[in-house]
Amino acid sequence: MDTSYHSNISIETLSLLLCDVPNFDFNHPIKNIFFDNIDYIRKLDASGKARPSILDNVERSLLCHTCYLGFDQFECTDCDNWNIIPHSCHSRFCNACGVKYAKQLAVKATSFCLDCPHRHIVFTIPEELRNWFRQDRSRLNLLFVVKRKIYSHL
Repeated sequence: MDTSYHSNISIETLSLLLCDVPNFDFNHPIKNIFFDNIDYIRKLDASGKARPSILDNVERSLLCHTCYLGFDQFECTDCDNWNIIPHSCHSRFCNACGVKYAKQLAVKATSFCLDCPHRHIVFTIPEELRNWFRQDRSRLNLLFVVKRKIYSHL
C-alpha cells in the first residue's frame, strides 16, 4: 500500500482535511462493524482461520476514500484554489467500490441462467472436512462431481 503523500501540501495541512481514519466519518454500517471488530479479524488472520485476502480487503475497505490510499490534487492556476480527491480501494469487498463488481456479477450470472424452472442446491460441509477444503479451495469442485454422479444413478 502506498502511504506517501503525492503533493507538496504539508502534513499539518493534510491533518486539517480529516483524511485520517480516526476522524473519518463512516456512513456504511458494514464499515462500522469492521472498524469495531478489526482486532478480532486480525486474530482470525493470525491463527490461519481466515484467508489472507480477507484481512487485506477489510483493511483496504476501511481506508477507502481516505488519503492513506493516495489522492489526486487539483489546482486552479488562476486563483490558486485546490482540491484533494482521495483514492478508492477498488475492492469487491467494499460497500462503495463493490457495487460495480456486484452489478457485473449479476449480469454475468443472468447470462448463464436458462429461462426454465431450476433448483438451488446448498452444500453443507461437515466441520471435520472444512479445514481440508480451506487448504485448497479448488477441492470445492469435487462436490459438484459427486452431486452429478449421485443424480446420474437415480
